[in-house]
Amino acid sequence: MLVWLNGRFLPARDARVSALDRGLLHGDGVYDTWRTYGGVPFATAAHTRRLAAAARALGLPAPGPARLWERRVRGLLARSGLTDAAVRLTVTRGTAGEGLAPEGRARPTLLLTARRLPAHLARRQREGVAVVLLPFPRDAGPPWGGLKLVGHASAVAGRVAASRRGAAEGLYVTAGGEVTEATSANLFLVERGALVTPPRAAGILPGVTRALVIALARRAGLRVREEPVTVARLRRAREVFLTASTIEVLPVVRFDGRAVGSGRPGPVTQRLQSAYAGHVAAALRRAR
Repeated sequence: MLVWLNGRFLPARDARVSALDRGLLHGDGVYDTWRTYGGVPFATAAHTRRLAAAARALGLPAPGPARLWERRVRGLLARSGLTDAAVRLTVTRGTAGEGLAPEGRARPTLLLTARRLPAHLARRQREGVAVVLLPFPRDAGPPWGGLKLVGHASAVAGRVAASRRGAAEGLYVTAGGEVTEATSANLFLVERGALVTPPRAAGILPGVTRALVIALARRAGLRVREEPVTVARLRRAREVFLTASTIEVLPVVRFDGRAVGSGRPGPVTQRLQSAYAGHVAAALRRAR
């Protein structure tokens, strides 16, 4: 596996960051992840804009223009022999003292990685997945919930808990009984043919794919409502799906061990999967 680290392409085993890097010591950093198709990066501009906004919130330098990272992603893929991949760009403050307040100006650490997509992704998109409720909320509430911060312990703990229960994802639940999002995806449900998704005010991550699916749904004539989702409301939903750049539109067919609707991907979910695939294909034709 190759990575791009601070201007150099290196084997992952040879890549090194300082033991005093503030991303390691304090989670003083941000990241974003997006997809490539056939060696072509998709939606890089939207993801780097979100990354730049998160960097500004922490007082970190902007990562640079999208076209620069597109070139670097293409270079990393070519050297790695990858085509369809998930790429991640991480920016930390670098080494600037061990205390909470940084000391002086540091050179930021920039790390770009690319990994193969899961072998089971296509099957999961076709057949759907199981999810479970988690007994805790996300560890970053407003206004920090809208940022992809390097430290996200609740996501790690949530995914481990879901896996132990035989599920692909875990859904965060607040103390007030609201379901907000999954550990690495946004949540949608279908009610009487309309889409419902938790609002940004709930402290969710404003997903790039979430925004695109909302736009595609409205373009297709579907009503979309951004409203709080209680556990009871989720249990009554006829269709549930998750969205993220890597998984695209992923049907949920089992929820806490019980079937969602018919227990198979529903018609609205499948319609949006097709719309998403068509949008990606059109964007790639323009980018080649």
